[in-house]
Amino acid sequence: MDIKETNNVELSPPWVTYFNEIKYSVGADPDVTVGPLLPIGDVYLIIVTVSENEKAKAIATLLNPTQTFGNVEVLVVVINEGELITPLPCPLNAFLIASLVQTALTGNEFFQKVVVQPQLPNQPNAVYPVFKPEVIQFFNDDISNLCNTFTGVAASVFQDVLRNEICEVPILFSTSCD
Repeated sequence: MDIKETNNVELSPPWVTYFNEIKYSVGADPDVTVGPLLPIGDVYLIIVTVSENEKAKAIATLLNPTQTFGNVEVLVVVINEGELITPLPCPLNAFLIASLVQTALTGNEFFQKVVVQPQLPNQPNAVYPVFKPEVIQFFNDDISNLCNTFTGVAASVFQDVLRNEICEVPILFSTSCD
């Protein structure tokens, strides 16, 4: 008698990983709820609900509004009190963007501070959100990991889900030197 053994490996699609990156980074704040992830045809919608209006405006401005994975597009929207929040328009300088980072991430368990300074001498200012030296980890069907989890340094996960430039001002995600 032959016994056939089948291994049905199912991996999390990249848009589920992206949803979880937002959920476990930006969502690590008591004023922020991430989800659900809603499929609408070939588009997925991630709803980020923020309980405080100024924080909602800041998060809406900082989050990547769209992400594309092959033929699948992910849209990220921010809602406050049932209203869709639109990102703040340009022009925004480095100090205004730093203020938005401070407003958006105060209360987030990974956020430490924000610094404005040039990346190189005699260059324009850049914004440096600084995060605790911690990892963000969640179940992700990652067969390369013994526990099947996604594991990323907090600053790198925030870099994945937040805009890396706003109004031509670079945002350089950093881990604390302390």
